Order: sequence, then C-alpha cells, then structure tokens
Amino acid sequence: MKPVSKVTIPKRITDGEELIVIRRQEYEQMVKHLAEVKDALVKIKKGEKELRESRTRVVKSLNELRS
Repeated sequence: MKPVSKVTIPKRITDGEELIVIRRQEYEQMVKHLAEVKDALVKIKKGEKELRESRTRVVKSLNELRS
C-alpha cells in the first residue's frame, strides 16, 4: 500500500462538506462491488417473498431440480 498524502481542499469548493479522493481503480472496484451487493439484495428480497408465499420447495440434491 502506498503512503497517503494529505491535501487541503478549500471549504468554498466543497461547500463545507467532507471530501475524499481515491484512485480510479479503487473507485471502479467499489462501484462494481456496490452493483453486486444491490443485485444480491434484490435476489434475497425476492427469495424471502417467495418463501413467505410458500412458493419454494426443499430439495436434497441438485438432481431433484431437474424433475
């Protein structure tokens, strides 16, 4: 990991808000991770809904899914 450099950004540019700067590669990884998490949460929510509605079935092996 590379050493962290400190840079002061004037408050007039950030409107008094905190601001962080990260490398593009780290940003792109975080965006990809966020998309994957959102996708997983949508699938979990759908699965929980189907479970509440008794639209699921219990299987002991993957072969049972084919029948």
